[in-house]
Order: sequence, then C-alpha cells, then structure tokens
Amino acid sequence: MSSVYVQGLIVSGFGLGLTFAALGLFILVILGLQRLFAARPAQPEPSEPAPVSASARDSEAEEIAAAICLALSHLRALEICESGLGQTLEAGRGPWWRPAAGAPADPARRRS
Repeated sequence: MSSVYVQGLIVSGFGLGLTFAALGLFILVILGLQRLFAARPAQPEPSEPAPVSASARDSEAEEIAAAICLALSHLRALEICESGLGQTLEAGRGPWWRPAAGAPADPARRRS
C-alpha cells in the first residue's frame, strides 16, 4: 500500500473516532441533564371536593344568556351554509386545467 492510502485511512479513522467521541459526549450530557432535572412524581389531589359557592351556581339569567348564544351561533351557521361557499369547489376544475387544442396527450395519464 502506498502512503496516500495509509494517509487516507488515518484521516478517515481520525474523523470517525472524533465523530463518535462527540456523539458519546452528547449522550453523556443528555443523561446528566436527565438526572439533574428528573421528573418529580405528581402530587396527589385532595379526595374531598371543594365547596361550591352561591355565585358559581347557574342562575336563570345565565341559562337565558346561554340559550341566546346557542341560538345566535346556530343562526350564523345557517347563514354560512346558505352563503354559497364552496360552490366553485363542487363545480370542478375550470377551463384553465384543460389541455390546449392539438396538444399531445400526457403519457402519464394513459391507462394500460
């Protein structure tokens, strides 16, 4: 073997060794950070429910407001459905997509 081949093998071996050494160092850093910032176990929640205050209860006025909001959102949904959005999508592609007259047929579209 000539010295050029030996020199190439030495450079390749040095490059591979340096690469794997750097990867090993990254693995050690990641493992160290995982140990340093380990996930703590979740705190158990109290088993007794919290008392509900009088202000948190639904009142008749809140129920009416919720019904009005629901009716308005339903009305807006109906208006969107009647607005004609998507009609051009359902109509299909326009004339721009059609091949020009006399254009050769696309061989990729032929079915065998």
